[in-house]
Amino acid sequence: MRRIVPALVACCILTLSSCSTKSVLRFEKFSAVAGKGEFLSAVSDIKNQPKLYGKNNLFLYNMDIGMLYHYAGVYDSSTSYLLKASQVYDDLFTRSVSNEAASLLINDNVRPYRSKPYELVLLHQTLQYNYLAAGQPDEALVEGKAVQLLFNEWERKNAKDNHYFSDGMFHYITSMVYDELGQTDEAMISLYKSVEAYKQGPVALPPEVAAYAYQMLKKNNRTEDVEKLKLKPEGPALTGTRGFENDQSEIVVIGYAGRGPALVENQWWGDWISGGLLVLHHSKPGGEDETMAMPAPGLSEGEHGKADKGGKTSSGTTVFIKVALPAVRTFPSETDHFTVINNVDSRRMETITINNLDQQAEKQREDAQASVVLRTVIRVVTRTIAAQEAKKKMETSSGLANLFINIATDVVSSQMEKADTRCCFFIPKTVQIARMPVVPGIYSITVQARDRGGAVIGSKTFASIDVKPHAKRFVFYSSLR
Repeated sequence: MRRIVPALVACCILTLSSCSTKSVLRFEKFSAVAGKGEFLSAVSDIKNQPKLYGKNNLFLYNMDIGMLYHYAGVYDSSTSYLLKASQVYDDLFTRSVSNEAASLLINDNVRPYRSKPYELVLLHQTLQYNYLAAGQPDEALVEGKAVQLLFNEWERKNAKDNHYFSDGMFHYITSMVYDELGQTDEAMISLYKSVEAYKQGPVALPPEVAAYAYQMLKKNNRTEDVEKLKLKPEGPALTGTRGFENDQSEIVVIGYAGRGPALVENQWWGDWISGGLLVLHHSKPGGEDETMAMPAPGLSEGEHGKADKGGKTSSGTTVFIKVALPAVRTFPSETDHFTVINNVDSRRMETITINNLDQQAEKQREDAQASVVLRTVIRVVTRTIAAQEAKKKMETSSGLANLFINIATDVVSSQMEKADTRCCFFIPKTVQIARMPVVPGIYSITVQARDRGGAVIGSKTFASIDVKPHAKRFVFYSSLR
């Protein structure tokens, strides 16, 4: 018994922690390479070590590679992998009963990764960008319509819960696609939705986008929309919108700045009181305690269900528990903004931020917290009660053997609970944009990444940019430092 029990404990711990370990290894091995701008090298590393993702993380595998190819400017390959990730999501839309059942006994990591809403939107946004980089606005519009269907479904399910179900950046870019295709009414509708989404979502409405919307909606006789959105002309912001008309030719620079968020595991502890309250506590890094309280979630029927209904079980009706919940970790960004220089006429522009993935991740965590806590607590309470019952049934005449059994049962039970910290690693901290109206012609531009003090920390020149009448040429630059 002395030899067997510790061996079994070690095997269980190794098996049950493998998902969380892989997540940490992926972060350590690949994030530094991407931060240096070695995107194709990171792709090669991932392809050479697919086991670091595993069969339950096919969405992440394809999404990460697709994003890296996009940063590297290999748009065809990016599109191929992002479409594979999208197909994984579609295939998982109908959940696997076996995986769901297993997650109720072990932890959420055993479930196939389905993507968080903001990641899925970014996936389709990047597909849209790939098509725009290739001069294919019709294909880009297909992505806009596909995401609108997602928005409609999310709104139907979550609007009453104050969950975020739209995206200002996506509607903003889609309005530009409609404009390039000469569909002015649809462009104005998307612009309206963009302002509305910003006002309802975690990312604040950029003043420049508000000023642009004010100007363009006014030009297209949509005064009622301006009033509904409560838009007003903004002095400095409005200056940056001059020169824009319907069907405007322009150079659009998209800049990716900084390292996007990650998820980490936080330990919470407290009491589940059958038929009463669930009270959990967490110690913040500074030493301050955080507390959450909610009605105690119910258990299934049987011995555990008896406790849920207020009846006594052999383990009682109050259970002390420890749970692992995901938390958002953000990273400082050396890159603050981008300067775009038109080498033909010497015009200079600075980018504005149109998306912040740190804020998107935190909003998603808040939206999902109730359901994650509910699922986790039911699992932990059920397992804790079952563990206590198992101890009693495995009692022997040997005190030492009983000690090993008790320790082994407690260790295995605690090691089973791992927070699901999976997420897409290769997303930026912010997405920024500069829109430069131009007359049709051939252009060269230089994009400079700058830190908060204005110092240039990276730059790239893009030559021979052929801008056709009414067309929008998209240029992409990444500085994930």
